[in-house]
Amino acid sequence: MIPSAKPHFMEEDIKPILSEIEVILRGGKLALGEKVLAFEQKFAAYTGSQHAIAVNSGTSTLEIILRYYGIEQQEVVVPTNSFVASANAVFFAGGTPVLADIREDTLCLDPTDLKKRITKKTKAVIVVHLAGLPCPQMAEIIDICDRNGLVLIEDAAQAHGAILGNKKIGSLSAAASFSFFSTKVITTGEGGMITTDDGKLSDYARSVRHHGYENDLFVRLGHNWRMTEIQAVLGLYQLERIEQFIRKRNEVASRYRELLADLKKLRFIDVPLGARQSYYKFPVIIDASIDTVKLMAEMKQKHQIALAPLYYPPIHLQPFYRSLGYREGQLPVAERVLRQQLCLPMYYAIAEQEIRQVADALRQCLGAQG
Repeated sequence: MIPSAKPHFMEEDIKPILSEIEVILRGGKLALGEKVLAFEQKFAAYTGSQHAIAVNSGTSTLEIILRYYGIEQQEVVVPTNSFVASANAVFFAGGTPVLADIREDTLCLDPTDLKKRITKKTKAVIVVHLAGLPCPQMAEIIDICDRNGLVLIEDAAQAHGAILGNKKIGSLSAAASFSFFSTKVITTGEGGMITTDDGKLSDYARSVRHHGYENDLFVRLGHNWRMTEIQAVLGLYQLERIEQFIRKRNEVASRYRELLADLKKLRFIDVPLGARQSYYKFPVIIDASIDTVKLMAEMKQKHQIALAPLYYPPIHLQPFYRSLGYREGQLPVAERVLRQQLCLPMYYAIAEQEIRQVADALRQCLGAQG
């Protein structure tokens, strides 16, 4: 089976990683030690941010940021095309997520629809850099937020190392949220990182992740959201390899584009000029004449290749959000396009032969349906 995603550690890194973990186990400092601090400093430098704060998950990073900006009983606009955590974190922080539609050409938040969702209760906007693609409309979204006095937050869970203009994703807004889940561009198994230039947010995040601890006292309500030293070791080695990982992912993407360029029943998502996609996933849009559920089943059963949508149903059509009153027809672009969206296998260790195998199988299956 060719999986849709797969974590990767370089063979030459495994023994040094294990050696460092042994030192940690013998030393007894298992959380929030020198490795976590080193990971934070190097990640901040890599993204071009003044501060980076490591925690236990990407979901925690979003909740911390939202709590800091005081979104209780306020609204936060979130694109419906994202992992459900992007919206759930708003609830956890005491606010209400307002789900917005996407652009068909980018699968990212549509600035035009964003404007329609802004009310007197709107406090913030979360923009998702989907599948490692820097949201191409960032300049317009920044302008909308500035003109309406809204906090802009980047959900960069999928966009480690992505670039827009001359800036890394994670340094374009008030604060950004990264995830190090096992399938991400770089991984610590589980884990997350906040990046920001706001020193007060940095202090707040460091306190909240450790039960509200500050100056030898527990000064606020916090959580156990700490990153372990072992996770940080993994993160440091992964961060050293990130440019290598991204180059390979871009090479894989280029091969898919070359091998599938003539398929009329498949459309690619373009990367804007001056941008670099980190290709957490490689999303494509399949023609509406094709049954994508049947296509996924055929690819898996006949060719042992795993395809999957990024997010379908979108957040607003998930059962919990339906229970809040969302229904079909409210976000029509997402509902129509995401039904036809699939991701081709994308990971560092995928071989040229496997890329060709994916392309050949997809060509067969699309031809059979068409």
